[in-house]
Amino acid sequence: MICDVILRKEAGRYIARAKDYPDVIVEENSREKAIDLIRIHLLNYLTKDTELIQVEVPLQNPVKNPWLENFGCFRDDPGFEDLQAEIAAYRQEIDKDEFSI
Repeated sequence: MICDVILRKEAGRYIARAKDYPDVIVEENSREKAIDLIRIHLLNYLTKDTELIQVEVPLQNPVKNPWLENFGCFRDDPGFEDLQAEIAAYRQEIDKDEFSI
């Protein structure tokens, strides 16, 4: 697993903080020690100290996606493929004009 670590030097000491896990932070005199220690703390945090669970949140008024009502409305339209081809050609023309400057 790859974790992003924010590493900075402040007042002669290295501070390493796990980007996605703000509880995991170390401070050391050397860069290498800070990196080694943050790795150990992350491993402990993710394997021993925490538990990843999912919870269901019952919403009173579930949010509906308005686009789903129209999804597939053109599936039987014989002109839809032509429309898609025209849109693609137009976009390519715009891109060609934009990058030829």
